[in-house]
Amino acid sequence: MIWMTIDQIQCFQMVVEVGSFTKAAEKLNRAKSAVIYSVKNLEEQLGFSLLDRSKYRPEVTPKGQDFLIRSAKIIHDMDELQQQTKLIASDIEMRIRISASGIFNSALLYPVLKQTMKKFPSTEVIFEKEILSGEKMLTRGLVDLAIFENLKNKRDFPHKLIAKVPLYLVIASDHDFFAVEDLKQTKSRLYKYPQIIQRSTIPDPDTQVGVHKDSLKWKVTDTPSKREIILGGLGWGRLPKHETSADLESRRLTHLKQFRDDDVVDIYLCSRSKERGKVAQHIWDSFEEI
Repeated sequence: MIWMTIDQIQCFQMVVEVGSFTKAAEKLNRAKSAVIYSVKNLEEQLGFSLLDRSKYRPEVTPKGQDFLIRSAKIIHDMDELQQQTKLIASDIEMRIRISASGIFNSALLYPVLKQTMKKFPSTEVIFEKEILSGEKMLTRGLVDLAIFENLKNKRDFPHKLIAKVPLYLVIASDHDFFAVEDLKQTKSRLYKYPQIIQRSTIPDPDTQVGVHKDSLKWKVTDTPSKREIILGGLGWGRLPKHETSADLESRRLTHLKQFRDDDVVDIYLCSRSKERGKVAQHIWDSFEEI
């Protein structure tokens, strides 16, 4: 059985990198004899020569070159492990998982994530958009932080109100709904056309917000798709103000405000627990409570 060590491999790699045992010892801050001993011991364990010492400077043998290539990943993985271990010890998360509701204006989140990546470059950030499922994702441990509407469990989840999102009932300005005179542009007429709704990321038939039972329904998976379908004249529905402002200004969309079916939704930032790592705490502190 071969009992090679990381130290032996590192000594061998350094000799190859700098071209001599003397320089390798200086780089590693070790005695030259210790470096020579480590490489020699490694060769004995492997059963073949790594270096040709017959010349002025040691040169890598063909087998040594093969070993050098294959052992590089081991050293790389060890370096990564050491870095990750430092993160663990410092309460800096190796990975943080965040979700945000599809109706939340992500332009408010992206600068925070950018700043977080600069401050904690070794932390992997996993970001996911969801529909009507933020609280379920927290409950199931799928995310560490969640930004969502309709928070029900305010007792168990640390939370703070960070935004209010106006939802406008809109329809394409060239929709057939407007083919009749104003007095006939009623809700009952509107309901003859599909209401475009977003289905939950985590399926839940009991979670429906702003869905009219008397209307036809088309389901989509995200807010941009909902907007595109409404703009295409295929239906109607409520969209966040920040998603509709430009389309309303250009008159591609019409705001059906006469039906008084708009809404303003509270958006919360929630975490799984009060105990947060440094990365999660940085994101948490980046949002002010309103």
